[in-house]
Amino acid sequence: MLLYLLVALLTCHTEGSDDRNIPSQSHDQSDLNELRLDLREDMLNLREEMRKLVGDSARSLGDVSRELLGELREHKEASMAREEDVKELQDNLAAALRKLEQVVENQGLLRRRIDVIRSEIRLISQQKLTWQNTTSAERPPDFLVDGVYLRTSDETINPIQHNEAGPNQVVIIDLGGFFKIHTVKIWNRILGQQDRASGLIVYADQTIIGVTSGTRDMYTVKARDEIYARMITLRKPDDVHINLREVQVFGSGPYGDEEHA
Repeated sequence: MLLYLLVALLTCHTEGSDDRNIPSQSHDQSDLNELRLDLREDMLNLREEMRKLVGDSARSLGDVSRELLGELREHKEASMAREEDVKELQDNLAAALRKLEQVVENQGLLRRRIDVIRSEIRLISQQKLTWQNTTSAERPPDFLVDGVYLRTSDETINPIQHNEAGPNQVVIIDLGGFFKIHTVKIWNRILGQQDRASGLIVYADQTIIGVTSGTRDMYTVKARDEIYARMITLRKPDDVHINLREVQVFGSGPYGDEEHA
């Protein structure tokens, strides 16, 4: 485009000079010299304008190039930063998954240990809550689960429980959870009135698991398989006292309501 501008300017000056030279005899040497000087000045001005134009264009192109390079560098740095962030997130996620797997594994081990512990048959009635429908001589049912069942006298260090006389006397042991019942041991009085313990009906919740008979120091009532209960109840249907040293309930658990068969 600059070349076309130069050619056009030269053409203009040439045409002007031709007009001034027609006829050539009417112009003197001074006019020709003046024309040459004008043309030279125009050429110099044009050269200066071209130099400025080319120089400004070069500077503008350099600035644009530097700006583009700067933007590219910023984008590259931002992309690298995002890649580092993504990698950090991936590392954190992998670490969290490893920790979660460890927690799940530990929970599985703990659950298996708990299952082993609660599956063992053990004493589950000692120091549990008790209740009886009547009480005689200030002998509450707490003595039934106090862990004292010595083969000595029935009083002092070996206290007994005592109901009033009358039909359907009841003693209840609250196990405090849902247990699988295995065995109920009933420790009778030692001195006298041992016949009172004969005929006791033993319940696991609403299920009868056994009945005592005869005169003994201790009765053992075994539950059949898959008997679960929260309470053990001793009921005397006749009008004879319930009068015992200790009751021991053996079983496993506790279990959730949905776990029993």
